[in-house]
Amino acid sequence: MNKILILFIVMISLLALPHSVYAQAIIIDHTNTDISKIPDEWIGQAKSDLHIAYQHTSHGSQLVTGMNALENFPAFGSKYEWSDNGAGGLDFDDNGIPGCPDLSQGDTIDGNGVTPWVTATRNLLNNADNYHVNVIMWSWCSINGHDIPRYLENMEILVAEYGEGGSHPRAVQHPVAFVFMTGHAQGQGEGGFIHTANEQIRQHCLDNERILFDFVDIENYDPDGTYYYNMPMWDDLDYNPGRNNNWGIEWCNNNADTELEQLTTGNGVSGYNGCGSCAHCGAAGEGNTINCVLKGRAVWWMMANIAGWNERQEQLCGDLDNNEVVDILDLRLLINNISHSGYTINQCTGNVNGEGAIDWDDVWVLLMHLFNPTGNSLNCSC
Repeated sequence: MNKILILFIVMISLLALPHSVYAQAIIIDHTNTDISKIPDEWIGQAKSDLHIAYQHTSHGSQLVTGMNALENFPAFGSKYEWSDNGAGGLDFDDNGIPGCPDLSQGDTIDGNGVTPWVTATRNLLNNADNYHVNVIMWSWCSINGHDIPRYLENMEILVAEYGEGGSHPRAVQHPVAFVFMTGHAQGQGEGGFIHTANEQIRQHCLDNERILFDFVDIENYDPDGTYYYNMPMWDDLDYNPGRNNNWGIEWCNNNADTELEQLTTGNGVSGYNGCGSCAHCGAAGEGNTINCVLKGRAVWWMMANIAGWNERQEQLCGDLDNNEVVDILDLRLLINNISHSGYTINQCTGNVNGEGAIDWDDVWVLLMHLFNPTGNSLNCSC
């Protein structure tokens, strides 16, 4: 039996195998804001592979303001470049899902039996002109008092339709990753509705191996790990009853001349005036705009993760789904990456023959390795 026939049989067999790109949840929180830890190759991979549509109102704009600060910081050059229309850098369509302002204003059921933001997302993704979009993000305004089970149920509707293996035809070649999100602090402390709602969302994402941008967790902690939410804390980083303290301003005052302080305030940086005005948080260059800077840094960490980076383990050659095992599901991902657009994999661990570009020769090498690991070793370049 020749090589081409064997590969054809393997491809047909793998079509019946269910598999998720995400072998574990991706939880982006206050521990994921040190962008110096993200390998340059994964920043580049995110720029190359991801096409994001993000819908939000004022609070959600904090992510974008932070991304702008990184893009404009002179020391970074073009490393964190992004564009609203895909013209350069990361393709990040800001307010790119028309039809519903945000999750809070869309917390109803429309004539289609789903939330308006589900209908808006369907309208976007069903348009063949948008088949390149492979990441969807929605944010809350205030999460207080909203129907969290409804939110989770409707997010799962979208995952089931457009995620990998989804029921919509576009999911075959153009699957979509969906980012869940928590809601901002409002001075309630851990005894309030908001904390319980955010905990529900976190647990759902852990239990179902989803992607979560933990909006509130990022503002709950200063960069040294001090926890403020239960003091209580508000969305502008004020804390304590009476709101007489602000951890962002205090941290920047105590950490002058650090990169993070300069990213926030612009102090001592020629040609850079600090982070822009951060919605509900602070005027341009004020210390509490660190809230936006940290969220912008966390966005890049998340995008690198979605593109395939896994900071929790050393790279295992051939382990394309990052579950620390090389198996038939990795072979399926490798075949999908070659035969379909929209399937992003780790270009290092997928190049199992070490010869540069990923191609059908890598599929053959990985297939032979699965049959006989000892006699057919893998040789990734990483």
